[in-house]
Amino acid sequence: MKLALMTVAILFCIMTIGCQENAEKESNNHAINKQLVQSYNDTAIQNAIITQHTLFPYHFVTNGAELNELGRRDLAALISHFLKYPGRINIRQQNTAAKLYEARVNLVRDRLQQAGIAMERISISDDIPGGSGITSERVLVILQQAPRRSTGGTTTSMSSGIR
Repeated sequence: MKLALMTVAILFCIMTIGCQENAEKESNNHAINKQLVQSYNDTAIQNAIITQHTLFPYHFVTNGAELNELGRRDLAALISHFLKYPGRINIRQQNTAAKLYEARVNLVRDRLQQAGIAMERISISDDIPGGSGITSERVLVILQQAPRRSTGGTTTSMSSGIR
């Protein structure tokens, strides 16, 4: 009886140790998977920030020239890119007062220079994300002024293809 009881106890201990090892392996696999997903997301976010190359008023402290946490993160991504490559950065003014907007531009320019980026390689403007464009109001004016042509009973705008 004692032998059977000892055998069961030993087998129980062995099984418990085996289960703990499996749990640790699963935990390690989960941590590795989490890091991989986070790494892929970080890379995608970095690429999006670089492609957009734009800081909006929401990147700054409300009614202030200082960058908030999101602004610091996005500017850091741009700085790491601009250390290797030339480019441009858009700082959107939107409804920001001229004096505050100028302070924000100066702050970004200072940060770029502090990072060792030659300002001859960077242009700063108030363009839309990803490049320059035109406002929707301007698009409407263009569409209104665009010559129209007749296509068998319907009128088509030559510039937009809208019927």
